[in-house]
Amino acid sequence: MNGMFEKELKAISRRPFTRHLYAFITTAIIAFHVGSLYASTDSIVNKENNVIGSDEVRFVVENAINTGDNRNRPFAVLDKKNAKIYIYSSTGILLAETPVLLGLAVGDHLAPEIGRLPLSKIGPSNRITPAGKYYAVIGKNSHGGEVLWVDYSSRLAIHPVVTNVPAQRRIQRLKSATIEDNRISWGCINVPKTFYKNYISKFFTTSGGMVYILPEVNALSDYTWFRQNQDTTQEQTR
Repeated sequence: MNGMFEKELKAISRRPFTRHLYAFITTAIIAFHVGSLYASTDSIVNKENNVIGSDEVRFVVENAINTGDNRNRPFAVLDKKNAKIYIYSSTGILLAETPVLLGLAVGDHLAPEIGRLPLSKIGPSNRITPAGKYYAVIGKNSHGGEVLWVDYSSRLAIHPVVTNVPAQRRIQRLKSATIEDNRISWGCINVPKTFYKNYISKFFTTSGGMVYILPEVNALSDYTWFRQNQDTTQEQTR
């Protein structure tokens, strides 16, 4: 029975119409897979034509995915120069972006002892949002509120915008069209409350995720965030 079936199949495949149909289906399958490959590459930098920010942001996103540095978890990229944060899925798809409030002072390095001082003892020049790569987890602050701890030792966190000092006008600063007035905090990253709930809390609660804070004084090339992973990847592919 199998031999008869094979003979019939060969006979059908020799018919002109069948040959054209087979070629068409084969071409369509190949095109689908190639298209899927390009779609997955494009999804690293956009979703439904959402264009993300600077070349530095794109560099970090692509390397976080290509080297596996994000550990297959959602991650965030903070662009201090433009006072904006971008949230990505574990596969590098842009989920959301929003303006942020940052540390009052411009800088990339925070002295270790600053994290041990009470806020009242931290002078304006030390109110810095430090650059770096961090593994962040959801936790509680000293008041019991939920925050994403970026670096617990230096008390660096992402949290909903603080509004207990009306004179600081933090809500208005977030909504303004300029970035000059986005420097107000002691170093923590303030985001809109709904943004925190819908993207920070929702995507980072289960297993945490990486947070990449881009430098604003130093060059990004000074930071070796992905070099070890790149060396490991190259070694595995030899």
